[in-house]
Amino acid sequence: MNVKNNAIQDVQSSFVEFANLILKQLKLLEKQMNCKETDICIETVELIKKNEERIDQFEIEISDKFINAIVLYHPVASELRKIIAIYRMSINLERIGDLVVNITNAVRKMKNTEIYNDLADVVFNMLMQSIQMVEKSLLSFINMDREGAIWTIQNDSIVDKMNHKLLAKAIDKSDITDQTKQMLVSFTNLRSIISNIERIADHATNIAEASIYSLDGTDIRHTKIKDDKKKE
Repeated sequence: MNVKNNAIQDVQSSFVEFANLILKQLKLLEKQMNCKETDICIETVELIKKNEERIDQFEIEISDKFINAIVLYHPVASELRKIIAIYRMSINLERIGDLVVNITNAVRKMKNTEIYNDLADVVFNMLMQSIQMVEKSLLSFINMDREGAIWTIQNDSIVDKMNHKLLAKAIDKSDITDQTKQMLVSFTNLRSIISNIERIADHATNIAEASIYSLDGTDIRHTKIKDDKKKE
């Protein structure tokens, strides 16, 4: 393997490690939303915060390796598509990492409130859908699976619908006249949680679009995917 191939492989290896760390963060968030014991909840939050420091470092490392690979080794078109796709995906992964921290903080503020307990199942289902989208979008790149990327893009609308359904359910269950101040605080935190989960799904879509760009050179951003197959 020549020096250029080594440099490109180094970028890809760092990206895979970065992606696995983000997936770990999402699993920790899943655990945090389900935890009942205080000690376990605190331990999970601390792990999320610790991993966030490494996530910030990863983005800088991949960015530096990306620039060096282009400047020093002049990759051909197919190689250039791959490392550009990795760079685009890395930006979205870092933002997903930030969103995990945001959601974790918001959940801590309202975890034991009545409104959160009433809606926890819907919030959790929404999170699981977004996590599946991130996983599928990353696998589509690693396994060169275009259909997996298309699935992710098409399923983005499902999370959007969950968002609207969750807000409607929250309003329906509220009793603002009796507990106005508490409800307003709860709704603010709840909106933060579900908005950040929705944004995770959006970033998963961006990753899938970058995966397709890497696979066949097609830039499908801001276009609609046409596929005769029904959504899974």
